[in-house]
Amino acid sequence: MASEQKARAVRPVAVIKFAGAVIATLIGSGFASGQEAMQFFAAYGTLGIVGCVIAIVLFAVMSGVLLDYGFKHKGADDFSAFRTFCGRYLGTFMEWFTILFCFLVGIIMVSGAGATLNQYFGVPQIVGSGLMALLVLVSALFGLRRIVDILGSIGPVTIVFLIALAAYALATHAGGLAEADAAVAAAGDSVVYGVGSGASWFALGAFMYVAYNILAGVPFMSEMGTEADSRKEAIVGGALGGAALGVCALLLNLALLSMYGEVSAYEVPVLYLAQQVSPIVGLLFAIVLLAEIYNTAVPMVWTVANQFVDEKQDKRKYQFLIALLCAIIFMGGQLPFGMLVNLIYPFVGYFGALFIVVVVVQLIRWRIHEARGTER
Repeated sequence: MASEQKARAVRPVAVIKFAGAVIATLIGSGFASGQEAMQFFAAYGTLGIVGCVIAIVLFAVMSGVLLDYGFKHKGADDFSAFRTFCGRYLGTFMEWFTILFCFLVGIIMVSGAGATLNQYFGVPQIVGSGLMALLVLVSALFGLRRIVDILGSIGPVTIVFLIALAAYALATHAGGLAEADAAVAAAGDSVVYGVGSGASWFALGAFMYVAYNILAGVPFMSEMGTEADSRKEAIVGGALGGAALGVCALLLNLALLSMYGEVSAYEVPVLYLAQQVSPIVGLLFAIVLLAEIYNTAVPMVWTVANQFVDEKQDKRKYQFLIALLCAIIFMGGQLPFGMLVNLIYPFVGYFGALFIVVVVVQLIRWRIHEARGTER
């Protein structure tokens, strides 16, 4: 009995590991570039700060729920959070829609690479996006998973960079927060809102931001929960990771608001912040950001291709599909990075919002059935 209790005790190291994995799953180049924070938080002025608080709570709750699902259903014959919460038909649709989202993220990543290289090195968008598409193609064709695994550890480095840059921006432009609303108003029609048009949409903007991020993370975070030793460990680890990501978004938003008049003109606003520290810091962050983009784009292409063709069964067809996908994401990547973020993420967010609502309704429904002692 004592050994069983010990096995089920919450392991602090495991909780931190799960929290870090949640952050690594949800953070991407859209977050690291600052473009998401600009559109879904900073665009709403100081009310965007309240939006960040909403995001912190939602990220914590949903991440905890998904890891809890994984713990409770480890070893299940039909391991699918989508089908468990949404039912057979809507759940299956959500699974396939998430595959579509992965493909669209690939396009955003290639465009983001072009924008980063253009902003820092002055390289034309088509050259920068073409280089990233080529890297993705070679990596996907030759299965260079080791490189992706190595670069996967860059998540914590990115977080440290973002926190340091946010601290620097706030320290050097502390008075900018008081002028943030005026700066947003002065930007006029050039302000790009994630959702709606005007400060009154701040809460929906925060909700949609969480929604599209969570939707992409459902398969990965539910799988994480299977590694927990106890339900509490899974929930606490997930909630801590979700909350920590929300806090990072808050710090980044405060930094962008403090310099809104300057950063709003850039496709990659955080790269501008890095360049203000020093050219060397700017170069280092550009490299980190490109590594993040690569590390996001390659798994996206793998995920989509593997959904349609088994590499082991038909390698030639698999390689053809990889090449086709990379050609399409290269063409799509010629569109402006900010425009793609503004077009694709809110669109996906509506489906993510539906998923969150269904999860909440199901949890309430199941709790009622448990209280009544009936089968759900």
